[in-house]
Amino acid sequence: MKAFSTAFTRGLPHGILAAVHLPEHPDEIPTKVLHRLHADERSHAEGLTARRRVEWIGGRLAAKTAASALGVDLGALLSDEYGAPQAPNSLTISISHKDNLAIALVARRKHGLVGVDLEYFGRDRTHIAPKILTTREQADVESLVEDRRWTAILLRFAIKEATYKALAPRLQRYIAFDEAEVSAIAEGEAKITLTLQEGLPPRKIEGRYDWLHEGLVASVRVHWD
Repeated sequence: MKAFSTAFTRGLPHGILAAVHLPEHPDEIPTKVLHRLHADERSHAEGLTARRRVEWIGGRLAAKTAASALGVDLGALLSDEYGAPQAPNSLTISISHKDNLAIALVARRKHGLVGVDLEYFGRDRTHIAPKILTTREQADVESLVEDRRWTAILLRFAIKEATYKALAPRLQRYIAFDEAEVSAIAEGEAKITLTLQEGLPPRKIEGRYDWLHEGLVASVRVHWD
């Protein structure tokens, strides 16, 4: 797996998903990789710490790959004050990364705003449940047999992360874990109920998850109009 090479490009119900391999160690970025970026992106990347620089560049390369599948030549993709990619008006873009992979979900903005999250199953971290789940979600998880609980928690965590990324460009604020509740998780779809503390909620919200070979990908699409 060559660093910064494309791992895959796939069509999902919420948009085009592309992934880029990240190097194991945040060594100096090869010049030929930097020149795949817009000049403004290269300038921004220079000011980032080593690991963050690798993740940021990988996310931009993944976004460019996904956008090209839609026939769009993506220019400089910088970040807003909350760290979200500032997509052109015609597109909605969300980025996530985990260890050796960066992914980007790109779609036409007219279909709604999207958010994406990538997670690996990894070691059991059931202890994080009280920090990320509502009382009702915790009860749902605790009703499961013990060896299914961590998967259930991870699914809810990933869907919530994707939800916040979809909402943030419009709400322009930090969104807490208890402002979204995930239920009815089955066959790649999930129901998301919002209890926003501030801001107008979207008219419609759609949650999905896909267990890919590379990991768990959760995606959310929201519609205000």
